[in-house]
Amino acid sequence: MSGHTCLVVMYHYVRDSAATAFPDIRALAPVLFDRQLDWLQGQYTVIDLRRFEAALDREESLPPNAVLLTFDDGLIDHYDTVLPLLRARGLRGTFFLSQDACGTSPRLLAVHKVQLLLARLGVEAFSRALLQACAAPGIPRAAGPEVFGVAPWEDDNDRAIKHFVSHQLPFTEAERVLEELFTRYIGDSAAFAGRLYLNPGMIQEMAAAGMTFGYHTRSHRMLARLSPGEQEDELRPGVAWIRALTGQATVPFCYPWGGPHTYTRETLRILRESGYSLAFNTVRRRVKPGRENRYELPRVDTRDLPPYTAAEPPPAETFSREDA
Repeated sequence: MSGHTCLVVMYHYVRDSAATAFPDIRALAPVLFDRQLDWLQGQYTVIDLRRFEAALDREESLPPNAVLLTFDDGLIDHYDTVLPLLRARGLRGTFFLSQDACGTSPRLLAVHKVQLLLARLGVEAFSRALLQACAAPGIPRAAGPEVFGVAPWEDDNDRAIKHFVSHQLPFTEAERVLEELFTRYIGDSAAFAGRLYLNPGMIQEMAAAGMTFGYHTRSHRMLARLSPGEQEDELRPGVAWIRALTGQATVPFCYPWGGPHTYTRETLRILRESGYSLAFNTVRRRVKPGRENRYELPRVDTRDLPPYTAAEPPPAETFSREDA
């Protein structure tokens, strides 16, 4: 087997946000996505998940400068914008879904309520409304990069409020407050979910076009905050659900938020026992097949690459849960 590595790129929103009701959503504009694909295809060989898994299993060699394209959260952007662009180039991507968002009765995930409220209100007004709704004295300073991973493009105040909601507020309180604020400032969250996420028919159409799907937990809760039993509830249904939708033989996984301290050793055990083929975190470096824990594979963000930067980022420090 070769010693080649693989760059795995992570995407979320791919839309012209300026043309929507939420112009301040942090999104990759389609023209920039197209330009980034030009750069990637000029520098790398785009592979699909099957070949990536075969390299992890030491059944096939990677080409020099391999790259795998991954898309999180099951957003409607991935059907409306990403699918046509990939098909036009003959490329395939891997898309990670949360079951509560992309099932038959879609529910708006807390992570997206926060993003949408920040985009609608701005960080100062959202902070005031949030503190009033949960009767908290203030937004604590965000934890260091060990919790969420480093995102140099993110505003410190945005980071602090996201950390407060996702890492500190009790889940039931966060859900109550976010639903109250979303209803007040934006509208019905269930109706919004139906317009934000992929539905089963879209998923099946994309699978028929050669796209691959993976699981992203049931409800996008931070796994490190959950008991082993609660993690089981978030993770166990995913393999069977994805297989039933797509007919895939293997099902990958990626962690919500993805920093190495957003999951635990128990998470790795449950993923392995549940039958997931691999899992991605957000440690920013290339994958080194044969030298990785297959349930802690690194990825870089679209903003780590041109046209946002001059070149691929330098490798981050290796992290393994087994060393923690």
